[in-house]
Amino acid sequence: AYSTCSWALSLGHPTIFHDLLNIDSPESGLIKSTDDLYSKFSRYASEMGGVVEKVWGSMMLSGDADALRVANLTAAQLQPLLTSYPKDICLITTHQLCALTAAAAGFTNVCNLVVDNFPQWFLTVPKTLNLVQGPVNYQCFMQMGIKQEEIGLAGHWCPADMVKNIAEDCNRRIERRKNSKPLRLLTPVGGAG
Repeated sequence: AYSTCSWALSLGHPTIFHDLLNIDSPESGLIKSTDDLYSKFSRYASEMGGVVEKVWGSMMLSGDADALRVANLTAAQLQPLLTSYPKDICLITTHQLCALTAAAAGFTNVCNLVVDNFPQWFLTVPKTLNLVQGPVNYQCFMQMGIKQEEIGLAGHWCPADMVKNIAEDCNRRIERRKNSKPLRLLTPVGGAG
């Protein structure tokens, strides 16, 4: 979300960062309680290990069309969180539940950033442009039957500041190594859960 917002701001586009969890409402409470349950079961599975962790992991990798239907029913309950915005604005979401909510509320220009790198049905949103980060994901979603006009390959979600300085940063790294200075390695750690 922050990466996308940084690009819009750097290009001078008016940008609203609308965090659904920070709205005091019953709808955001539904999101929080769902997230709390997910976190609780993830911790339990991790702590117990073995069969429990394997079953939980398997469940989290089985987001089929039924999971999409359940997510869609949940999204229908969240529509009030978006009612104050015009239906034709460009709405960029970083979670399929937000994109499903926008679609249910009648938004016509929704872009869903698919942040998960394991292709599953419930990560995509019908009648929405779903952007993925890599060509393997793109091909997998195409093989799953996602309409070509509803899927796109975007690359990685990097903040504008980081991208603008790539050439200069790379040249500094090359010079640093040429001068036999110690190698510095940045290892990003992230993802859901």
